[in-house]
Amino acid sequence: MIVGLGIDVIDVSRIESAMEDPKFIERILTSSERQVVTTPQRLAGRWAAKEAIAKAVSVELSWQDVEILNDEAGKPIAVIDAEKWRSEGYRLHISITHERGHAAAVAILEKTN
Repeated sequence: MIVGLGIDVIDVSRIESAMEDPKFIERILTSSERQVVTTPQRLAGRWAAKEAIAKAVSVELSWQDVEILNDEAGKPIAVIDAEKWRSEGYRLHISITHERGHAAAVAILEKTN
């Protein structure tokens, strides 16, 4: 059963400007994410996904509480590492897209038991 839904969209140029400050990237991305996210489009997608996830789970999360990497097929997988979030009994689904100057993401929280 779906118990949470989040969506976010962001202008890639906003992220591109912010990326001029290396501290911005360190604040938004975990060290593992920084290894694979190298373009403004991909960072904007991660930004949108982290915002969508926070909305779906209805918990205030820091940027570092959520890590989004890709599985072997390229599908984005999110892991939430925050004391205030209990993942047992839930599955999180996310999708990230980029189109021209925008990135968007959707997160769906499914209760599994």
